[in-house]
Amino acid sequence: MSFLSVLLYQRFLSTWKFTSAIILTLVISSFASIVDVILVLRWNLKIGIPDKVFFMFGNAIVGSIVITLQQIPYSLLYAKLAPPGMESAVFAYNVGIANFLSIVESLLGAAIVHWSGMTTVGDHCDFQALPKLIVILQIIIPLVVGIPAVLFLIPNVLQTEHMIDWEKEGWVIAAPVAEQSGAIGTSQDSFDEGSEQQLFLL
Repeated sequence: MSFLSVLLYQRFLSTWKFTSAIILTLVISSFASIVDVILVLRWNLKIGIPDKVFFMFGNAIVGSIVITLQQIPYSLLYAKLAPPGMESAVFAYNVGIANFLSIVESLLGAAIVHWSGMTTVGDHCDFQALPKLIVILQIIIPLVVGIPAVLFLIPNVLQTEHMIDWEKEGWVIAAPVAEQSGAIGTSQDSFDEGSEQQLFLL
């Protein structure tokens, strides 16, 4: 599914603007959750579709496609906003944030399940609140909060468009090691000056 997502993105979404591509994947992910609501309410059995078949159209499967589709424009955005020579640091910074939010997400999810009164273990399970939680947390909130956030926080530019002129911004790129080692007679003063300038920009 992830490989299929890459092919779909390259074929249809790679020339879109960042905001349009992210909003589309957000909408697809939200509407895929409707299938989960139908599955929980057992409506699929009323129309003669078995659980195993209907499950394939839900967020558990479609979600893996959507997650990959969402990650591609964000990764491209990080690459375009990362200063030259700092790409790995920017990527590591974002991975750290993502891991932290994943932990917070799990804790909030457990708290919401407890608050809703659902019982997920034991002989007397109660999932009556689950359809409402899916509608509120996976459909309404992502659309109501996510779309305005994308419109206000994500640059509305083409993914193929150049975003920052780093030379104009005064960003200094360190010379390759081979060039530095081959520069015989370089004074310590000039080295210190270049190092101070790089540290200042960092």
